[in-house]
Order: sequence, then structure tokens, then C-alpha cells
Amino acid sequence: MGIKKAFTLAEMMIVFIIIGIIISLGVSSVKPWEKSYKFAYHRMYNALSLAIYNHMVNTSDDDAFPKNASLFCEALLEYINTSEHLTNATDIKNYCSGRYISTLPTYPEADPIRPANGTKLWISSNSGKPYTMTVEQEALKITDTVRYYIVIVDLNGDKKPNTSKWKRDQMADTVAFAVTDKYSVIPLGYPEVDSRYLEANVVYPSFDSNSGDEETSGDDYRLSDAITYYEAKVQAFDMDNNGDIDLVINKIDTYDFNSKIPDSNYRVKHTDGSFKVKAKDNYNSHYETAPTFDDQQCNATGYDEPVCNVKIQDFH
Repeated sequence: MGIKKAFTLAEMMIVFIIIGIIISLGVSSVKPWEKSYKFAYHRMYNALSLAIYNHMVNTSDDDAFPKNASLFCEALLEYINTSEHLTNATDIKNYCSGRYISTLPTYPEADPIRPANGTKLWISSNSGKPYTMTVEQEALKITDTVRYYIVIVDLNGDKKPNTSKWKRDQMADTVAFAVTDKYSVIPLGYPEVDSRYLEANVVYPSFDSNSGDEETSGDDYRLSDAITYYEAKVQAFDMDNNGDIDLVINKIDTYDFNSKIPDSNYRVKHTDGSFKVKAKDNYNSHYETAPTFDDQQCNATGYDEPVCNVKIQDFH
């Protein structure tokens, strides 16, 4: 009778160890939480944008922007369903009464609003009133005032890490948006420079080949490659490559909301050496080569102001 051959226990253990290493490498490279954060981020961005736009266009008042944080909460809940499934106007009013915070803590401990999508959000205000920011453009002698609330969102609700502190290898699950009286929702902080949250395109104008006039109809506008939101703003609006993004008065998303956020985790700061940081509180420190303004394409008409726009890519 021939001797039957088999693997030894040591050989089997080596095989299992190799398989375990391969599996662990695969899991760490996929990082499924990155995709879930991106989906939740876009879902909340779109929900806030839809809510504030619909509220303001459907309000007959000359000044439709909510005058206090409770009214702002009510405006959001007209179009954002909560886990409590509030439908009665009186119930919504009672639910929203005094439901705001007046600071930007590392992680809000106040009672949150709980949308039905599993996130949590807080409304940050100036002691119940909207924040205000005045922007001046001396060359054109124009002054503009923006009113806004900051909405803090925990993208995965009660799940950990429940932190607003961003790290290169660990995305923060708590992020912030500015919701303004210009019908706009502005991403704030690290999502502007981290493409794992969102990406954007520069929308270049197209021109009639015969007359040279700008074409403003149809879908023939060209888009840049997908880049970070901040890079797209720099390329579209010429922000002078120094972090001062309030140079174009009629572009709400160029206002320097970052500098107005209290010194907290929501404000972009210097990062580790891989970004070759030269200065704190400067978006451009996140790039080895700072984004530049494309004057040939964005200012091709000779206008005093750029004619490009920024389009945030949707994510499904």
C-alpha cells in the first residue's frame, strides 16, 4: 500500500496566514466608509439646497430668508422629513423652538435634528440670529452683505467616530455647510480640498465660431476634469492664489466663509508634511502646486470678471 501524502499542520498554518494577509490588504484598500460618506455628503447637500430654494421661492415675503434659527429649522423641515415623521405645522414649530447652537464645538452635544436618512444635524447661529458677513470690492465700489446659518451634519448619525477632526487617513464624519440668503448651500472646511467627499468641474463658456459672442443656450458648455471643489473655484473665479476667495462680488461661493468660521475643526488648517505646508489657514497649503486661474478660457470675452462657473458633481 502506497503512502498517502498530505499537508502538515505547519504548511496549512502558513497558507492560512497568507490568505489572511491578502484579505486584510483588500479590505484596507477598498475603504467602504469613504463611499458611504460621499453618498451621505451629496445627499445632505442636495437636501439642504432643495429645502432652502423651495422655501424662499414659495414664500410671499419680500425677505424670505428665515429671521431666526427656529424659523430656519421650520423652513428645512418643510422639505426634509425627520425620523419623528413630523407633518403638522404646529408639531414642526414646537420641535424647532430653540433647537440651535450658538457655537461650533468639536462635536455638538445639543439635541440634534434627525433626518429620516440616518444623519444628524445641528443649526449653528449667532445667538439665534443668522450670521452676517460684509464683503467689499473696492475697485468696483460694491459692498454686499450675506446672511447665513451654518448647518453641522454627522454623516453617519450615531455611528462612530463622531468627530469633526479631519486626518489624511481618516475622514471626519461631522461636516459643515453654510446655507445663505442667496439661495445657496456652500460646502465648508476639508470637503473643499478632499475629493473623497465631493468633486467639481469648471464650466467653461462656449463661443459662436462666427461672431465670437458667448453662447448661453443649450448644453454645449465644456467641463474641466473632475477636481476638488476648491481647485474648481480657483480656476473659475481667480482667487489670487492666497486663500482670499472674496474677490468676485457676484459669486456667492467665492466668499471667504472659511475665515469666518471660529477656530475649530471645521476650519481648514495646516496639515502634515505630505502637503508641503507653508502657512496655516491657507487652502493652497494643501497643494504642492497651487491652483491657478485659467485666464485664456475663463476670461476670453475680455470681461472684467470671469465667465466660468463651478458645477459640483452629483453622486449616486
